[in-house]
Amino acid sequence: MIIQKKVVSLQVFYLLDVFGMKNKLIFGFLLVLMLFIAIPFSFSQSVRTIQSRGPLFITSLSFHQGITRMPYNVIPGEEGIKNFKTTSNISLIGASQFMGFQFSPYFALGLGVGFDYWTVNNAFVPVYADLRFNMTDGKFAPHAYINLGYGSRWHFDSRPYKATTGNTNEFIIHAATSGVMGEIGLGVKANVGFSTALVITASCKVQESAMRYYDGTYLSQGMKPLLVNTNSNGLYLSAGLKVGVIF
Repeated sequence: MIIQKKVVSLQVFYLLDVFGMKNKLIFGFLLVLMLFIAIPFSFSQSVRTIQSRGPLFITSLSFHQGITRMPYNVIPGEEGIKNFKTTSNISLIGASQFMGFQFSPYFALGLGVGFDYWTVNNAFVPVYADLRFNMTDGKFAPHAYINLGYGSRWHFDSRPYKATTGNTNEFIIHAATSGVMGEIGLGVKANVGFSTALVITASCKVQESAMRYYDGTYLSQGMKPLLVNTNSNGLYLSAGLKVGVIF
């Protein structure tokens, strides 16, 4: 029995070691998400309609995948590249807290704050106004929201990295500056208790930021990875899933 437990443990550690850092984060997020969804349903013995007016709090977890292409330029003749575009296929793992007021069964307004970790070793702390709508007043209701605010960049590692995963000598830093942010979502709200509801939405996020890159004005190839000396401003778009608990 002890040997079997050791074998199982070794298998688990081997599987975790096979996954890259990005896959580990996604796996951990999905595990937390399963627990996050399961907890509210344990209180669903006596289901009644959630309050239609009063203070409202929503704690959410989210996962988004980048869908943007950020352009940047190097000087003509520098490795024969000009107007090169790199795909920002970046994953975002986030947590957020809404604090507001439910004015009616159909309308709520408040403020939100979050933490979004980007799988390029940086993060954003968004603070935003949050407007929410329920289409009906039933146990299950179509739900929509729109957020608008400002995302402050919080980097973990300021070192440049390769622009693509292929054979390239171009080095960049994604999402290098703070900026305006927004998010929209559409999904369903399900009452699972007297004062608890679950909100599941498909959402799209946008973050104003800049990509820093080397513009080719220096000739020292040995120093090139350190010379990210130019900003290319743009919008980072991502789409994904957001799950929240209303209490």
